Amino acid sequence: MRRGIRSVALLALGLGVVAVTTLLSAPTAEAQAEPILSFEGRVTSVSPREMLVAAERGGVVVDVVMVDLARIPQSETRQIAQDDIVVVVGFIRRPGHKVIATSVQPVSRWFPTTPAWLRPAP
Repeated sequence: MRRGIRSVALLALGLGVVAVTTLLSAPTAEAQAEPILSFEGRVTSVSPREMLVAAERGGVVVDVVMVDLARIPQSETRQIAQDDIVVVVGFIRRPGHKVIATSVQPVSRWFPTTPAWLRPAP
């Protein structure tokens, strides 16, 4: 009789572990894909793993963003230096505050920042 009770108890325990594991591994609303963001800014510091970018608007720094470069090949990040202007594409993994970069593209320093139709006539 005791063996039968022990077998039922072990079976119930096993089913409980399977149920808990299934619930914990099920995707939640928070685990869905993070929204993609893109911004332009000036590199204030860069290392092989991280980069600090000052986002400017009208020549005024409006925010400083820490960018995680773990997903970017080092061959691409070697081209980036301090004071370069870059466009960063990535996402923010919650609850962190870093931008996880999926792309970092340098912008030419010679590219006009003011559109031709807005420039004053000489």
